[in-house]
Amino acid sequence: MNLDLIANIAEIIGVILVVITLAFLTLQIRQNTQAIRATTMKSAMQSEMEFAAILLNEAGVWEKILTGAPVAAGEETRKSILLFNVFMIDTESRFHQFNAGYLDRQAWEGRWSTMPQIVKLPAFDTWRHSMGGRSRSADFLKLLDEILAEVANDSDA
Repeated sequence: MNLDLIANIAEIIGVILVVITLAFLTLQIRQNTQAIRATTMKSAMQSEMEFAAILLNEAGVWEKILTGAPVAAGEETRKSILLFNVFMIDTESRFHQFNAGYLDRQAWEGRWSTMPQIVKLPAFDTWRHSMGGRSRSADFLKLLDEILAEVANDSDA
């Protein structure tokens, strides 16, 4: 055998090995992405359950938030601010997870569908101008402002 033939065979084998390696890496990346999505969904569900437990303990305060009823000064006011802030932090987390491709559409849309009602609440306006509301990411705040504008346009029509 001459050296050119051996070089050509080695090159073909090298190309085949590169293709096999790329196929294997593609499979690994796909499996890793699925695992991350499953973990993110589990985390979102766990967060939902933890928040539900908190709301169960503070049902009276949360009811006042949702109905716009006045909250008592002092502890009840602090609880209402914290409850609303926790809800919004969780919403922002889901927003970023969805945008990154780690949270599926259904999980995000479940929360997203509540936002037009949330931005109408007096607690939202209070939160939006608080440190908690101002410290959220710019893209999340932009989304909230867009929802608020849509709600305002719907009520004007």
